[in-house]
Amino acid sequence: AMIPPATRTSGVASNTRSLESLEESTGTVPSGYALLASTDEKSGRDAVDVYDSTNKLVAFHLLLSPGHCALRAAGVTTAPTTCADGSIKGGRASALVFTSGGSLVTLTEKLTVEKVDLLVKKNLYSAAVVVAYADPTYPAADITDLYRRYAEHLYRKGDLTGAVDQYIHTIGSLESSHVIFRFLDAPKIPLLVKYLNELRSRGRATPVHDELLKTCYLKLNDMEAAEAITSSASTVNRASLTSVLSNLTANPKEALSTICALEAPEAVEILVIHGASLARAMPQETAGVVIALCVGTFSPRSLAQKGGPTTDVTDLKKMVEYSSSEQEKLHEPYPVELFASAFIEQPKMLRLILAHCNRNKCALTPALRRTLLELTLEEWNQAKRTGDTEAQKLRHKEAITALTDAHCRDIGDYDALVIVQLAGFEEGELLLYERLQMTPMLLERYAMDGGENARRKMLALCQTDPEILPEVLGFFVALASERLEQQKNATNGEGGDPLLEEETEEILDDIHATLSLARRQAVAPPVRVARILAGEGTGQFSPMFPETTSAKNSASASKPPASTVPLSVALDYVGNILEESRQEGARLKAEVEEYNELCNSMENEIESLLRTSRGLPPLPEGESSSYEGGTSQKAQQQQEQLHLQVSIDELYAKIRNDDASSKKSVSSATSDQPLEAFWREMNQSEDSLETIARFFAKGVIR
Repeated sequence: AMIPPATRTSGVASNTRSLESLEESTGTVPSGYALLASTDEKSGRDAVDVYDSTNKLVAFHLLLSPGHCALRAAGVTTAPTTCADGSIKGGRASALVFTSGGSLVTLTEKLTVEKVDLLVKKNLYSAAVVVAYADPTYPAADITDLYRRYAEHLYRKGDLTGAVDQYIHTIGSLESSHVIFRFLDAPKIPLLVKYLNELRSRGRATPVHDELLKTCYLKLNDMEAAEAITSSASTVNRASLTSVLSNLTANPKEALSTICALEAPEAVEILVIHGASLARAMPQETAGVVIALCVGTFSPRSLAQKGGPTTDVTDLKKMVEYSSSEQEKLHEPYPVELFASAFIEQPKMLRLILAHCNRNKCALTPALRRTLLELTLEEWNQAKRTGDTEAQKLRHKEAITALTDAHCRDIGDYDALVIVQLAGFEEGELLLYERLQMTPMLLERYAMDGGENARRKMLALCQTDPEILPEVLGFFVALASERLEQQKNATNGEGGDPLLEEETEEILDDIHATLSLARRQAVAPPVRVARILAGEGTGQFSPMFPETTSAKNSASASKPPASTVPLSVALDYVGNILEESRQEGARLKAEVEEYNELCNSMENEIESLLRTSRGLPPLPEGESSSYEGGTSQKAQQQQEQLHLQVSIDELYAKIRNDDASSKKSVSSATSDQPLEAFWREMNQSEDSLETIARFFAKGVIR
């Protein structure tokens, strides 16, 4: 039995008794579980409960077999194991319970993912978070998602304070606008203030957030707090800010030099507000400053020591060649989303910033990851149109990496599928079809490819999903027919193509393998398989509106030949099917003959009983009631039927006379005795028909 978490806390009755301590037995059982035995109040049977003391709930309740009592228990915990990626996978606990009936009950702890899913289904989010945190291998992103779902659950219940507390745990992974929108009503403003203050304390607040927080304080008539927000909102030196704003349009290079001379927080504040103007005037230099701020390597002192504030940021190519591990981090990295809006008009610079931050493992929101994928595919398309092979290969590799790296799930499989379809990125489509198990789309893509690897994958799909085997066989037949036609045309020309002949043979071998698989799986009827091999399509039925003869004759000249394969490919399949059909026919024939003999035997027995009831002598042994011969047999049968009809009429008159006389002369006690004998013999007789005939002849039954 597995151990799913449960909410049943009343399963431990008042007469609960503790089994032998698991920890004393092995010393390796987690201290969070306790094993208790009790008597169930409803059924009166003994039960075993696993109690989770950490979350204060009954994790499992098991009723033992009737008459069984729990005697002793032992605990086992597997040792933690090291995975291939270097992570440590915790051990799983098991409990063994010995009962008085001689049975052994095994309880094994579920995996963390299964336990969390069960707890979430029961809305025990706090317990789910504790269980997820206890497992070091549980993904941090999934824990954050648990906090979000917990917050939304509390919000739906009306526990707004608890919802804000849980939303605070999602700062940095969940868009702040998602939370702010829920708490804009006047009664919820204090909760919004709490969230915005936490946002500011973690360095995630933008000037828009500061302005909103100030407005909330004014709504609450807290003037002192609003003035504090105003005084602390701008940490930039007034002279520096005036210099930047005055040179922003006239001399943007001088404005950027002034920004580079500031400390990181001051530079961030100016770029958040005026980044779009700087990016429009000096896109590469502004992108260099943003990258330095996002990876944590921005410092005015290091820039001054290298010959001026704009020495490094001017050479953007030189800056992006370094990774954050090669450079010393001088401050905490700033989130990329603070500067993303400044480069809306510069998509190439935005892609460069996002790609560099992604390589250096900077935190990117799902929206930014989708933006990175979309911009990468846009440049890939542009390189393909211009014939830039090097850039096309590079962007192709980056797009595949974005779809397969550790953060690919953040994009969303369906969102990524829409992006790659709009960009015409076939490799990405195929990858996502495989991940989403979209079998029809996969088959279509594999059929368009037609290569050896695609055919191997189609055969693998047939083994996992036998229902698609007719479609796969149809694809193979159409492909083989096309190759055979090409081979025929090449033979009629200058000469055959050895590569084409080899490929054709491989496709025919694949058809042979598919037919063998169809015979083993027995999903597709042989008639349907034969129609597919004959080129009549992969459907189960014939066309709904078949062409008329005149239409066929008029279109025969332009209609392409049917997709067929040589008969030699299907000989093994057809031969085996015919042999199985022959064996099945022989078996059915034998069963019919056996049934016919049984019917003849019963017919002879019935006729013998009828002859006995009419007072006729039984037929000689070995003689059948059905006589051989043409007209004599018919005449004999008519005579027998006539005699039988006369005998039945006489017998019926005799029975009526006997019945009338028996009613006058025989008492009820006497008449009951033959009936009792009749029913007694019916219960003991092996041949009920013979008993009925005998008592019917005696006049006991009417």
